[in-house]
Amino acid sequence: MEKVKLKAVILSTLLLTIVVSFNNAIDVKPHSSTSSFTPYKSDLSSSFTEYYQTIINVSDYDGESDTERIQKALDNVPPEGAIVFIPKGTWEACNLTARSKTILIGTNKTIIKRPVNTTLPFVSFTNQTDFAVASIIFDGQNILQATGISITSSTQFEIINNTFVDISRNAIHINGVCENFKIEKNRFTRCNIATILLFGSPGERYITNFTITDNYLTDGTDNGKIGVAFSANGTIKNNTVLNCEYGIATRCVSHIILQDNRIEDCISYAIYLGTQPGDPGSDNIRIIQSYIANCSIGISRYYGSHPICNITVQNNTLLYNEQWDIYTDFPATFINNTITSAEKLKILDTNTHFIGNRDIEDQPIMPGDIDDNLLIDMRDIGIVARLFGSDSSSHNWNPSADIIGDDVIDMKDIAFITSKYGFQYT
Repeated sequence: MEKVKLKAVILSTLLLTIVVSFNNAIDVKPHSSTSSFTPYKSDLSSSFTEYYQTIINVSDYDGESDTERIQKALDNVPPEGAIVFIPKGTWEACNLTARSKTILIGTNKTIIKRPVNTTLPFVSFTNQTDFAVASIIFDGQNILQATGISITSSTQFEIINNTFVDISRNAIHINGVCENFKIEKNRFTRCNIATILLFGSPGERYITNFTITDNYLTDGTDNGKIGVAFSANGTIKNNTVLNCEYGIATRCVSHIILQDNRIEDCISYAIYLGTQPGDPGSDNIRIIQSYIANCSIGISRYYGSHPICNITVQNNTLLYNEQWDIYTDFPATFINNTITSAEKLKILDTNTHFIGNRDIEDQPIMPGDIDDNLLIDMRDIGIVARLFGSDSSSHNWNPSADIIGDDVIDMKDIAFITSKYGFQYT
């Protein structure tokens, strides 16, 4: 613990020294030649402290283009690592490549703008370790199929405090074998087609041990979302997704926590669980303490028929979603959630469990309690049994007895209610 504190003190001291020593340099134009600058004090981990001993200013390099100048600075990073600082101003660059132990950092007024007719990433890291990108504005210029930051088979990295604007595909794309990384405190505006995408390999969990936290996504109306596929042991927490097509999308993941996220006004699914052939499915997902409102569907499977198991949905608030707050076409346990009303709950999987859920009027939500006495007993089973075989066109139709919402009362409804016999609302 003392070592961690000491590293944090060293980092703060070094950054403060830089700020004090070069206080006026933030106004340096990008095409002037000077070694004076003021890096933005980002929230990079103290594990990067040792790399702050060498500072490389892009303005000290010449070239026929901004891409060439920045690349020369990146190529000059020594084996022991360095900061590569891009001063305030607008730089037109893409297809940059960076190596291990590189901290690429701006001032929060540093803009890297995509050149016309280019779709390659702004910057790529391949088979690298111990690096970061911080405090830069990436302007994608809405060029179709153009991507932002690409990271392949790398470890120990952070993407933090950046702004991404008008990137048509994958503002951040992580693939291959990647582990131990953070995507934090970034802002994404009008970034589409899987805004943040972690995409491993079907049948494997090569992307592991990550956090995606405190990011803000807005107006990604063409498949904008946080997407995580073929990944494990990650936390997606405290993110805000507004007015995008989706919120948070998972496909074939294991041991993932979705916590304290805010998802509103999305065109389609707020949170969905997907599977696909060639992979065993998804397992051990916790969706907790999130706020989901005014989307099309709150929580659902969405696609795929491969197994989903050990899913817990707890202490969430799901309100005013157009079709359904919860669409349970997957087995899960739902605990202490608040939804708009019982009419916004659709049950299609018999292996679902509901404990302590309520509507916005504080009324219990208890599927299978046909007579509303907060206990599933023989009277409830009797009601369903007497209505067995009826459908929504029958004169004696009772929608409460159609627990599995398929407009017919059959063995699926019987199976659900008998499996819950004796359950009391708490």
